[in-house]
Amino acid sequence: MFWIFFVLLVFSTGGGIFISKIDNNILIGNISNSLWNITQNQCICEMTQSNGIISTLNYFSTNQTCQLFYTNDSSILVESNLNSSLIFTNQSAIFIAQNQITSTAASTTTTTVCTQPSWSQTATTIFGSQAGTSGANLTLLSNPIGMYYDGPNSMLTVVDYGNQRVLKFSLNNPSSVATVIAGSNGVGCNMSQFYLPNGIGVDSSGQLYVSDYQCNQVVTFPSNSNSTTSGTLLGSVAGAALISINQLTNDIYVVSYYGNVVYKFVGGSGSPVVAAGGNGNGNALNQLSYPVGVYYDYLYTNSLYVADSSNNRVLKFPSNSTSANYGTVVAGGNGPGIGANQLNDSRSIVVDSNGTLYIADAGNNRIQRWLQNATNGTTIVGGTQGAASNQLNWPETVLFDKYVHRNLDRGLNITRIKTTLRQHEISFAAINKSKSGSTLYIGIKQAENINEYERIVRDLFTNEHFLRRVAT
Repeated sequence: MFWIFFVLLVFSTGGGIFISKIDNNILIGNISNSLWNITQNQCICEMTQSNGIISTLNYFSTNQTCQLFYTNDSSILVESNLNSSLIFTNQSAIFIAQNQITSTAASTTTTTVCTQPSWSQTATTIFGSQAGTSGANLTLLSNPIGMYYDGPNSMLTVVDYGNQRVLKFSLNNPSSVATVIAGSNGVGCNMSQFYLPNGIGVDSSGQLYVSDYQCNQVVTFPSNSNSTTSGTLLGSVAGAALISINQLTNDIYVVSYYGNVVYKFVGGSGSPVVAAGGNGNGNALNQLSYPVGVYYDYLYTNSLYVADSSNNRVLKFPSNSTSANYGTVVAGGNGPGIGANQLNDSRSIVVDSNGTLYIADAGNNRIQRWLQNATNGTTIVGGTQGAASNQLNWPETVLFDKYVHRNLDRGLNITRIKTTLRQHEISFAAINKSKSGSTLYIGIKQAENINEYERIVRDLFTNEHFLRRVAT
């Protein structure tokens, strides 16, 4: 039997951080993130390091699953028999509007120390040729660039640049044969063809977006597309490169390599508007020079990040920026080079919950981690060019999937690297350019209790607001 209480999370400042816990209860509301294969202490670390963004969580010990909730959200507390705990900081005041919890009592503990991430330097191939052999059959790749990770189904979707197609394959069965979900109909710019496909994205409805560098366009495909499906033209973009999608609004950000601009398709339709650059090729803070990567962080910083490749830097722009906005250099900008304060042809970026940047530094064959407000980066993977499992060869795109993000790189195979991030073990994978190399892909196992959790919610509520969660 479930008892329903209304609660309000109120943010307030305090001294030291203490953790309060109420067992056998869960909170239902607007989830910020869902994490899998994580201990309770690691989940608490995620909450306490969010700078006040997160102040409450559900933890399911049976499946080691963590659900993090935004601060200042109205939610509903459900008392249940699930093997769960409701945990919150002293920065949250929880008020029960209609009743009090009588079956459980809150206990207080202190937090554990949360460490910086470290990465194993040994990679294993999960798709493609381990020797770096290109090919056109459904077990090989030819210079893949874009990649999308489907967490709930443990599937990886890859833009196979050299074969003019988009492939999908299972991560649960690494030796599986891929399925063509778009293209593979020869070279061309018709709606069922690609010439030089680059970026890829999937919106909240499952619709697929593919940018074609040579055809100067972005094409959309339905969620169930295959090689016989003709796409629909979203719009024209000169030298269309990588794509980023705001999952909350379905705004589509597309880089124009030749136009030195980032365009935004508001709500995934209509004519594109300038989101960054658009003031000619240059190195001023309102200009770009042959940009490649774009990342819109809708979860934490609400900012737009651009890998300004020829300027060897990463620029940060405010939300809803236009050509009139000036960016801020958040990494690089000190000329091309191998120094800790330099980048050499920055290709893509991703941002974690602490605002830390992870950058595919292609010319230096490395992935750089750049903390907020830091003047130098740290190499976490690579640093030398080659085919060994601890080397990279022109990493193209970096994404990781702890917060539904992915990593990507140009190459002939896909590899996996294990890492520990703030005491939370996650798996990274990558695509290499020629015979080896990698970027970061995160594999997250779907927790069985999520389905049970949502079933309970559906039984209790019909209001769609309470059914929303961050997809993985």
